[in-house]
Amino acid sequence: MLKIISFILLILFFSFNPLFSSGGFGGGISQIPQGQDREKYHLGKAVYNKELEFPATVNDKEVDQLDRLEFLQGSLPNTEKKRVNLLDLAGKLTKEQIDALEYFISIRFNVKINKK
Repeated sequence: MLKIISFILLILFFSFNPLFSSGGFGGGISQIPQGQDREKYHLGKAVYNKELEFPATVNDKEVDQLDRLEFLQGSLPNTEKKRVNLLDLAGKLTKEQIDALEYFISIRFNVKINKK
């Protein structure tokens, strides 16, 4: 009888102890900024995921943007490099959009962006 009680107590200990209980991981991006930075973050995310309409024609900003986009593309994790080609956006972004894209990538992928 003592063995049965000990076994039941052991099961109860392991099932209610938070160190041993299983459950969902509440992971995710906890660094999403608040306030104005939140808007910039979400604009950058929309640019990154190509959820915005971009002009079909390329403008004179292509060379400047290409350098920035090459750096960002190279900073992505390998799985993301295969999924996303940021170089397609060269010359199609406004200043606000490319700044927001850099901001999103710096937060999302923990990349240090050096501003000139």
